[in-house]
Amino acid sequence: MNSLNSLPVGSKKSVLIKSLFSLFITLFVGWLIYEQVYQEKINTIKTKQDEKLVLISSDFSRELSSIKKLTLILAQGPALKSDKQGKPFQQEQIRDEVNNYFLNFAAISNNISQIRWLDTQGQEQYRINVVNGAGEIVAPDGLQNKQNRYYFQKGMQISAPDIFATEIDLNIERNKIIKPHQPTIRVTYRTSEENYFLDGLLVVNFNLDYLFNQIKSYSQESTHISILNHDGFWLLNKDSRLEWGFMYGKNEQTLAIQEPRFWQQIIDGKVEYGSHFFNNSLYTYRRFSIFSLRENTEKISNTDKELIILISSPDELLLSAQKVALKLALLCSSVLCLVSFGFIYREYRFQNQLVTLSHKLHIEKVELGIVNRELDETIKQQQKLQEGLIEAQKLSSLGLLVAGVAHEMNTPIGGAVISVSNADMALNKLNEAMKKGLTKSTLEDTTTRIGENLALAKVNLNKTAVLVKSFKKMAIDRHNDEFIACDIEKIIQELLLTLNSRLKSSPIKVKTIFSLNKQVVSLPGIISQVVENLVINALNHAFDEKQEGVIEIKVEQATNNRVRLSVSDNGKGINAEIKADIFEPFYTTARGKGNTGLGLYMVYQWVTQVLKGEISLQSDLGGNEDYKTQFVILLPELATKTHYN
Repeated sequence: MNSLNSLPVGSKKSVLIKSLFSLFITLFVGWLIYEQVYQEKINTIKTKQDEKLVLISSDFSRELSSIKKLTLILAQGPALKSDKQGKPFQQEQIRDEVNNYFLNFAAISNNISQIRWLDTQGQEQYRINVVNGAGEIVAPDGLQNKQNRYYFQKGMQISAPDIFATEIDLNIERNKIIKPHQPTIRVTYRTSEENYFLDGLLVVNFNLDYLFNQIKSYSQESTHISILNHDGFWLLNKDSRLEWGFMYGKNEQTLAIQEPRFWQQIIDGKVEYGSHFFNNSLYTYRRFSIFSLRENTEKISNTDKELIILISSPDELLLSAQKVALKLALLCSSVLCLVSFGFIYREYRFQNQLVTLSHKLHIEKVELGIVNRELDETIKQQQKLQEGLIEAQKLSSLGLLVAGVAHEMNTPIGGAVISVSNADMALNKLNEAMKKGLTKSTLEDTTTRIGENLALAKVNLNKTAVLVKSFKKMAIDRHNDEFIACDIEKIIQELLLTLNSRLKSSPIKVKTIFSLNKQVVSLPGIISQVVENLVINALNHAFDEKQEGVIEIKVEQATNNRVRLSVSDNGKGINAEIKADIFEPFYTTARGKGNTGLGLYMVYQWVTQVLKGEISLQSDLGGNEDYKTQFVILLPELATKTHYN
């Protein structure tokens, strides 16, 4: 303090300005570090929430798609067709045939709980129940009238081939809710007297209990999963007492009443997906529609109901992120503050020494030689101090560079847990080193290790982003029933990317050949599913266990401006007696392994009925030693247009 008081007024002002500037820079850098670290933690939480959201959305999309397809397949059964119109449907032989068809169909799916066929007055004419995986036929005296049920009234308004899907609620029998709870969605199909021997409504109850249990299994301490209906009632909540309030008349058990501001943020949004901070928690949501679809994808407005998938993180997680960011910011600010004030103090001491020497030069003119020697020594010290100032300037520039880089680092880094953990361990070692005595080599080594781990985290996140982007696009495409211009090569490449986890552990290799310079106006989701089923079919049936082989996917121009898509393999081939029935429903040679025999049947239906194309099977290709089995698909002439680059 004495040396400071001895300085001129201008020097004191300079000292004060530099001190205040150094303090401002220190606080600014600390704030940037806090914001960056906290944002990284938030991005990590949000990434986990996004992963859960994509996983759950995919499960719902896949399940609803499967429900729709199963209902359409059920309605195409020959046992229900109009060739029985001249016979009374009460006839025992016909009743047994229909009931047995329903029983056999229910056996192929674990989530069918009821199949009913109602007449136009709502009276059940046929009904089977599935309890614990076993189907049972309901006798005529046990059949009920469902004329007043909303799903019957709505279903009768929708003509085939459209289907009607209800919102998700609980299964009710004779006005009592079944316990344990059975989350249920009902799908109806209108059967007209022109094509069916009974004019009425097919109703299939699908038990979604297994789907809800699977979604519950995704919950973790860092991610809580909730599912709400369009009115804000919980269908799934970590507190089971809040679930299904609308079924029990508990109107207060809804998010719309308990947290109205947050509910409005969700339902007022113009996008189906979003994230919000509310009450010190981070929430990510997606609105998911369940509605009846026409063949031309027209929505039936008054049946359009939404589910809200809501992913939340506990308050403690955000508080922990704030504490970690604050500790790191305070640590870095303290180190920077000590270093900057240390150099300022050395500079001030040097200035004080210069002032003292100047006074001595005026007072001790006689001792000029001594003063000169002292001056030479002072100059040497000045040179050392100047070198120190240069180093200080370098460190200051480095600090500004770090601040600029931190400001530009807006891309999410979180998700690479191992790399971030290694960086945290290195930081803990730095803290211990600071307590024992920090050296420059330790500082440089630690910062180098932190930089390497952060770079590795970024690489891992980029790889994850590619996979998520491909999967999202594929999930959206498969949910889209609209004909659009699409690139078959890109569709197949994205499909193989999602199958990579299975293919890389298999001795079977997949080869692709693309020689088509046109886009296809078609359904990309259906094309992806067709190729996927054919590849999986080859993996499951064409090769013996541990046998090496090749599956080739080839897309090329065919005659008459059509597109030829083939899937070939060099496996065991297919016997002639099997080829005749291979596209028939429920036909399989591996039923003991859990196969249902619907895979190639669905491929045939998709190609011929949906894509309006042709599919054929060629096996034992007449001396061609490369491939023994080949599925050939021809897309129609009007399905392509020239692709301009």
